[in-house]
Amino acid sequence: MTKMMHFFTKLAAATLCLGYLAACAGPNPLEARLDPATQYPIKADSQLVTQPVLFPSGQITLSKEDKASLNAFVKHFYKSGGHMLEIRQTATTGDPQAEARLLALRRHLLRQGVQNHEIAVRGIADPGSGSGGNGRSGGDGPIIVSFESFTLKTFECNRRNEQSAYNPTNMSHPDFGCSLRSGLAAIIANPADIATPRPMQPADSMRRSRVHQNYRAGLATEAARGDNEAGGSIRTLGNN
Repeated sequence: MTKMMHFFTKLAAATLCLGYLAACAGPNPLEARLDPATQYPIKADSQLVTQPVLFPSGQITLSKEDKASLNAFVKHFYKSGGHMLEIRQTATTGDPQAEARLLALRRHLLRQGVQNHEIAVRGIADPGSGSGGNGRSGGDGPIIVSFESFTLKTFECNRRNEQSAYNPTNMSHPDFGCSLRSGLAAIIANPADIATPRPMQPADSMRRSRVHQNYRAGLATEAARGDNEAGGSIRTLGNN
């Protein structure tokens, strides 16, 4: 009988403890487990940005106006572009004028800092070259430069003054982490990095070969140090 009483006493105590623990839980356990990164995810929205390049009839060089427009376009590309600049050209196959215009455009982009691996060329069939076309020359077809422009989705952190002292649901404050996530989004240099990582640049084979040769010869493999660079180790800075 005594053992039975002890059993029921322990059972009642365990039930009472479980009741107290249940009272501490919120009505929505899943929402209570959400961290700021889940509640305020940093996302990037994209839209296509285009820049037409119009060559005068019979010309294969860029005008000053087109160069200025392309320069501003490239700056926008590096600020919010998706790491790939696409050139779409309407021309017939083997058209020397179209090829010369494409080469002039590509050279100008390279001079503005665009890398070879960041340029993609896509040809579009000239509708005037087939049957039933208007017979216009493919070399006079338009050239469109485009890229995907990314912008970060911002958060409206306008609930910071809500009641936080009385919290019977045991939930996190609705504004918790919002300012931190908005600050992180503001310091991202290129929003396109959120959507896709930047493509890896090709390795410098000449530099790698020179390092291997110097290593085999017992020479220094590092780059030449400038006149204003210190030669001591960073470990010696504290002893000066």
